[in-house]
Amino acid sequence: MKFKCYILDDEPLALNVIEQHLAKFNQFEVCGKSTEPFEAMSEIKILQPDLLFLDIQMPDITGLELIESLQNKPAIIITTAYREYAVEGFELNVLDYLVKPIPFTRFIKALDKFLGQKLGPVSASSISSPEAVSDSAFILVKAERKTIKIALDDVLYVEGVKDYVKIVLPQQRILTKVSIGNFMAELPGDKFLRIHKSYIVAKDKISAYTAHDVEVNQVEIPIGRVYKEAFLKVMEGRG
Repeated sequence: MKFKCYILDDEPLALNVIEQHLAKFNQFEVCGKSTEPFEAMSEIKILQPDLLFLDIQMPDITGLELIESLQNKPAIIITTAYREYAVEGFELNVLDYLVKPIPFTRFIKALDKFLGQKLGPVSASSISSPEAVSDSAFILVKAERKTIKIALDDVLYVEGVKDYVKIVLPQQRILTKVSIGNFMAELPGDKFLRIHKSYIVAKDKISAYTAHDVEVNQVEIPIGRVYKEAFLKVMEGRG
């Protein structure tokens, strides 16, 4: 059994992140998506999705107003950068409220909650496809006019460059247009660490470190001041 999902977000990047997350699970299929609220309202009525991923701050109408306008409401998961609407969202009986950038593990919990309602108590990861493991085996990125599948085990580190990230692999560098914050949200937190405003590193690729930098594949990468305490806590087994 597959559950139909519809995604509405006025940011194409955020929409694509959710679609890529859902593609890792056999139980879900994207039946529609849109960056235009009024177009989405018509499509939702026709497609009758089981689950709606909905942004709040959009042009002309808010996500909360859209919820109130729906006659036959699907299960709704709000996806937003704004924490302050959580109470209003839950008053409208939304299933879950995810704050961007959304960690993949948090995304799984939201799906698990949906499946729990539909199928009874069950773990999302236990009934997912082989690719849909909780730490995610790969990531899909857009680069050079194509979609590239990258095995997470191959990633050494990631460098933010303005509106892009450079993904560094042993034999390759891939540049894709996405903020480093949104990219970090797609990565499993037990395997990757944000150590600087411009750098993410793979934990198992760190060969040495100090309180000021880490060494990955013979490259020294700085540790940002605001990330230092959390980094050392993880590396010293205190977190």
